[in-house]
Amino acid sequence: MKISFSLRLLATASLAALTLGIAHADENYFGYTYGSETLPKGRGEIYQWITARSGKADGSYRATDLQTEFEYGFADRLQGSFYLNAVRHRISQVTDFSDRDQVRFNGLQASLKFSLRSPYKDGYGLAVYLEPGYKRYSAKSGERVDIFFLEPKLIIQKNFLEDTLVWAVNLSGEFEREHNLETAEWESELELQFSTGLSYRFAPRWFVGAEAVATAAFERMHLDKLGEYAVFAGPNLHYADQRWWATLTVLPHLTGWPKTHGGRDLEHFEKLQIRLKVGLNF
Repeated sequence: MKISFSLRLLATASLAALTLGIAHADENYFGYTYGSETLPKGRGEIYQWITARSGKADGSYRATDLQTEFEYGFADRLQGSFYLNAVRHRISQVTDFSDRDQVRFNGLQASLKFSLRSPYKDGYGLAVYLEPGYKRYSAKSGERVDIFFLEPKLIIQKNFLEDTLVWAVNLSGEFEREHNLETAEWESELELQFSTGLSYRFAPRWFVGAEAVATAAFERMHLDKLGEYAVFAGPNLHYADQRWWATLTVLPHLTGWPKTHGGRDLEHFEKLQIRLKVGLNF
């Protein structure tokens, strides 16, 4: 009788530990900031990203980035992803932008993410990330260009209050080469980005928090040639079930340079970004 009870208790504890591990594996608490965890070996996820960008200094500007991601755990600390991208632009009477209403395929990219430390096992999380990619259209104007980029990223994560409070920080750089098909000219740009997020579990399966993103672009990849920068910050909401999860982040443009409208750079960035991510485990 005691042996049977002990076996049932052990089985229950093992199942709970397995379920907890799956829930923690690369669960996206934030819309823009990555966590340090990776999928277990042999497990996969499908993500759908929808990012709405709207508002310029004048006219009507709406852009929607659609991204489908397939993610797979090659090893317990190494995962890879493959992305298919599309973009829609609805632009009317915006200074220096051509009017358009189009939905188009916008290239693809891949990534590798390697976890060095786990926030659940080692006290803090640390991961490195590398993503090469290709885009066919400018995210800002929708003009036809060829863009090749490489993005390395350092990911830091720390959990508090028995994993009910999650804090993450990302430091990334994007090395970009853009080919203007009309002029046949090539341009180089370095984009540095800092993002951070804090998310708190206020109810079973529910997290609420805030996120901030700061982006700076440097012409010809020279750090003494700042082209523009912007800071976004706002709330996020995350829900996670055993097989799927969803995250919503709303980021208004707080400040930027050059200041083209009310202390913000609305030539290179938008007034508001809203991102919804939905993930399905398999």
